[in-house]
Amino acid sequence: MFLATALIVAAVLVSVAAVSGSTFYSYEVRHLDSRLCDEGWRLASRPPRVEEVEAFASDVAGKLRLHSADQLLLARNGRDGSGAVRFGRWPDGLSPDGLAWSAAGVRRECRIAEFESGGRGWRMASVTAADAQAFVAADQAAVRSDIWAALKRIATVAGPIALVLTGLGAWFLSGLALRPVNRVREAMKSVDERALDRRLSSEREAREFRDLIQSYNDMLERLEASFNQASRFSADAAHELKTPLTILRGQLEQAIPLADGHPLQQNLVDMLDEVGRLASIARKLLLLSQSDAGRLALLRTAVDVGAMLRDRIADARMLALDASIAMDVAGDLRLQADEQLLGQVLNNLLSNAIRYTPPGGRISVRAQASASGVEVLFTNTTRPIAQDERARFFERFYRGDPARSRALDGHGLGLSLSRVIARAHGGDLTLEPSEATQVVLRLTLPVGDRGSP
Repeated sequence: MFLATALIVAAVLVSVAAVSGSTFYSYEVRHLDSRLCDEGWRLASRPPRVEEVEAFASDVAGKLRLHSADQLLLARNGRDGSGAVRFGRWPDGLSPDGLAWSAAGVRRECRIAEFESGGRGWRMASVTAADAQAFVAADQAAVRSDIWAALKRIATVAGPIALVLTGLGAWFLSGLALRPVNRVREAMKSVDERALDRRLSSEREAREFRDLIQSYNDMLERLEASFNQASRFSADAAHELKTPLTILRGQLEQAIPLADGHPLQQNLVDMLDEVGRLASIARKLLLLSQSDAGRLALLRTAVDVGAMLRDRIADARMLALDASIAMDVAGDLRLQADEQLLGQVLNNLLSNAIRYTPPGGRISVRAQASASGVEVLFTNTTRPIAQDERARFFERFYRGDPARSRALDGHGLGLSLSRVIARAHGGDLTLEPSEATQVVLRLTLPVGDRGSP
């Protein structure tokens, strides 16, 4: 907008300069005609002596505001042959009788004519007195140069002022014009699962922006309806599955001992494992749907992250028989958090590292205090993982090959749920850059209000 406004202002200034220059030139030419006539009458009525011609010419050039006497032509012819004066480089063959004369508009006895000579434009006055006729001519280049110098002085002052005013005007007008757009932009930035019910007011806005704001509100209303419907569906489905899965689990647990020694017993055990998987998925879906709807309640208590990690790593060492687990956990890692949900995050991250670490691989857990709270790094070796797979690490139900194989347990919700819980606490879970055969997950948690464990 500034560039467009600057171009428009520049075009206007050039147009004004052109019109002003033309007007000033016409004004100066009229005044030059008047001065030519005055000097013509002075030459006709009081001719200088021969030794005074140079001084007289210099005086006339000054009164005509010429740059030098070289821009002046003087001639006087007395009727009785006396008092003849001639000054300047008169063009050969120039005959005043052959010029197109016109009344000067100042005095009737003075006539004005224009002619070209040597690439220069001249303006001549002819004055006829009782006993003599005088001619005074001036180079019009002096008039043009004076006007051009005046315009340059004006441009030197007006140009920067116009540029500053243009910038301020463009900034003010653009800010005024884009104010509704900025409101919509800021509203879009604030949109999350807790702000879908916010609407923008279109009062006192231009009609075009009212349409834009109304379209944004309509879009947000549709988005809110779809989001609430999806959240309700996930929550209702997870909730409704809990009871039949619990009943089915109980019945399977009762049936397994009754089938002791029968081939059906192994099938029942496998079915119980699958029911456990379904129950785990239902629990995680319920937590995710609560988080999506902004209703994930946290029961914050004072917890010792270091103690929780040491307990879980001790259990993990018994499970990861083919991998080595290194631990570097600092002391005094206390913070305010939901102990049950935080424990689920640590379980998810450790089990995920154990699950995807190949035999002979390494797992390391390093926890330390940070400026804002607690930081935990989970590092494990793995098969080579491409960047496009890493970009989808936190997608729900995503399991990269060969993790999609049923040989590896899991259902692709652990990392997504862990990040949701970390963010609900005001922290985050991120995948850090690393080599292709290594996965580094960084868990950050704010301290909150410290308490006693």
